[in-house]
Amino acid sequence: MRRHRKNWLALLVLESLFLVALLYTAAPAEPGLFGMGSKTLGGRFTWSDEVVYQNWRIQKSAVIGHYRLITPDDRRYAFGTFEHCLEELETVKTEKQLAPLPKEVVIVVHGLGASRQWMDSLSEYIQDEGNTAVVNVGYPSTMNDIGDHAHSLANVIHHLEGVETISFVAHSMGNVVIRHCLNDLASLPASQQPQITYKRFVMIAPPNHGASVADKFADNKLAQLFGGEAVQQLAPGKGWQSLEQRLATPSFDFGIIVGGTGDDEGYLPMIPGDDDMLLSVDTSRLVGAADFAQVKGIHQTLPKNEQVQQYTLRFLQKGYFVSPRAKRPITEVAAQPVGQK
Repeated sequence: MRRHRKNWLALLVLESLFLVALLYTAAPAEPGLFGMGSKTLGGRFTWSDEVVYQNWRIQKSAVIGHYRLITPDDRRYAFGTFEHCLEELETVKTEKQLAPLPKEVVIVVHGLGASRQWMDSLSEYIQDEGNTAVVNVGYPSTMNDIGDHAHSLANVIHHLEGVETISFVAHSMGNVVIRHCLNDLASLPASQQPQITYKRFVMIAPPNHGASVADKFADNKLAQLFGGEAVQQLAPGKGWQSLEQRLATPSFDFGIIVGGTGDDEGYLPMIPGDDDMLLSVDTSRLVGAADFAQVKGIHQTLPKNEQVQQYTLRFLQKGYFVSPRAKRPITEVAAQPVGQK
């Protein structure tokens, strides 16, 4: 019992720190809204990436809806309509002689309450150790709904000029955003679908059957401030049933990495079975996965976990986490998925 109290305290501290950060970044911290060359926060929490080209980004404000073009070091370069920012980016490509995008990239997507900066160490590991180009995508996860985030990700994919092959890596809710995006793209007429081959997808702590903890907080005002509409959508007793119908199961290789304690107790007594202090292990399972791996660790820090990073790169390169003989494909659903008891 004492251990559970400590774990609850740790969770509350993490959430409190996030709320402080959210309130800070929501304040007018960017001096001179339209000041060219001024330093920005890079889009933390209130901006969605709509185009990413050699780390130049066209972003859309979730607050007032206008667009801006920022430099690789997060300085404001242009603002206005999407079309205007796209024209400015085309000029930048010519004037600065930006290199063409490689034919193969890995798209990295963060989870609820985080920003793309939270995925920097994982992105750098993939890029440096795997010699693979990475597009680390940000979106305002505590604002708008998951469908809006999927739409922004689809815009990023549509504008990856010259890219022929894409793999994905995501943490937590970012996996749901990608699955929604894949479904949206597949629903388009063939002439409007990006001419892309999808290669592999590493899901890190994905809420593939919703998040039972979201049911407990879906009607809580503080939780709504913390998680926005996504809390309702991820709650099995609220919006999950509707959301799940709009999620694709990847038709290409995907693997799942989860955290937890490695026993049947987990970190939190309110979550049945093993858990990572936010999601149960069972709720991350998805039939069709080519491999499944578990590490000891908590949900929030898994993208920075050294073993997770090694597993991620190995799956991207070879299609397994440990070895071909140690693969653990998922061929059937768990007996009692969380939130469906």
